[in-house]
Amino acid sequence: MMNKLDALKDSNDLWLTIKLQSQLYAIDSTLVESISVLEEKISVLPESNDIKPGIIHSRGRVIPLINLRAALGLKTLEAEQTAFEEMLEQRKNDHINWVHEMERCLQNEEPFRLATDPHKCAFGKWYDTYQTDNQTIAFHLRKIDEPHKKLHHTAHLAFDCPRQCDDCEREKCLREELKEDANTYMKIVVGLLDQAKTIFRDNTRTMCVIVQDKQNTLLGLLVDEVLAVEPLSLKNLPASCLSTSGPQVLSHIGEKEGSAATLLVLDMDGIFSL
Repeated sequence: MMNKLDALKDSNDLWLTIKLQSQLYAIDSTLVESISVLEEKISVLPESNDIKPGIIHSRGRVIPLINLRAALGLKTLEAEQTAFEEMLEQRKNDHINWVHEMERCLQNEEPFRLATDPHKCAFGKWYDTYQTDNQTIAFHLRKIDEPHKKLHHTAHLAFDCPRQCDDCEREKCLREELKEDANTYMKIVVGLLDQAKTIFRDNTRTMCVIVQDKQNTLLGLLVDEVLAVEPLSLKNLPASCLSTSGPQVLSHIGEKEGSAATLLVLDMDGIFSL
């Protein structure tokens, strides 16, 4: 008797590969009817939830939607966008407060306890590790690097550098100038962080893959990115990946020839059952 793995190997040589967050997945290409950017507003139904957000109309047909992120237990794109925006808003406020604290310490001649190293503040730590394949977002974030470093350097000059000047008035003027510089760079950084929130949302587009099963049932799958149609070799899932409750939404592990990347193959019967 032919098992499910053998049946899949015999029925399909090509798979639609997609991305959700940083993980790659594969869909049986024989079931794919169309691929497009989701531009139509989703109509929300009384039973809508994170997994089943609602319906769209396509070519005169009603297409129920499945959010694959939610179906696979991942954070939804909307939740990820909201968290990203909240994080940038917090980092923006951090730097506004940072400048206020710098001014207070200069005014009262107190030690400055906040980070003067741009790599050690909360934003700097995030910035140094954040990666994105979206070139528009990456290009904009690179514009923040120089003013952010200059902002922190003002505090370094004001507090960390040994001052060997004999002219006290000159040092006082220098400190006033540094406060002005700090405010200037802070406004630039704050403006760029505000723009980053808009750019991130505008450049994060959801793709909709419409699939059709053997009963001609249509379903729209919401994904982050569609990559390619390509052959894969399949292996059975380890027992730890098998669902113990609810529909089985993964069927196999897929591997591409000449690549170390591992893909998770979606069990379309389980997806349709949602």
